[in-house]
Amino acid sequence: MKNRRLYPVARVVYCLTMSAFFLALAAGEAAGQRPVQPSNPDPKRGMRDRERREAMLRKSETAAEVEKRDQKRIAEAVEKVREDFKQIQIVRNGIVRKLIANQPLDYKVIAEESAEIHKRADRMKTYMLPPVPDDQDKSYKSQIEFDKDEMKDALVRLCNMIAVFVDNPAFKAPGTTDVEQSTKAGGELLSIIELSSNIKRSAEKLNKAQK
Repeated sequence: MKNRRLYPVARVVYCLTMSAFFLALAAGEAAGQRPVQPSNPDPKRGMRDRERREAMLRKSETAAEVEKRDQKRIAEAVEKVREDFKQIQIVRNGIVRKLIANQPLDYKVIAEESAEIHKRADRMKTYMLPPVPDDQDKSYKSQIEFDKDEMKDALVRLCNMIAVFVDNPAFKAPGTTDVEQSTKAGGELLSIIELSSNIKRSAEKLNKAQK
């Protein structure tokens, strides 16, 4: 099992894609010579035109504020995903180094590391996958308990899962959307969430048993 380098997040998958706002403001008076006004013009016409222009201006300003706010939220979400993506790899690489060194398993540390991976991966799921109703969100909640003889193999599997996930082409192709690879990345993320949760729970139990 090789210790992989960190890959930057090239983009956030389709769940962060938003439609652009196209703002339009009336240009005002039409160019060219206007016809002569009738001798008895509508005295309220000028007022109605002014009110209409003011309403259009307010609407355009509101749309601009919404666009700015949405762009800020997108930027914040992208930064969170980038940080989580990086931190998962950092924790994974630390686990790999200890496994390669054949160090004795510290179940307290394992519980903390798997909890960190689970937290980061679960937050990435919020942005990478479409929302699922609570009563249907069971795809990654199977509970498996690992004993001390199974824990090392479980950690190796988790590290390999993360390596496959970060190598997914969906994170390395700026400006393109590969639905198949994005879907695959989503499934890999759910597997990481499930396994890290089971490792955390098992490590906590094994740690208590040692005391």
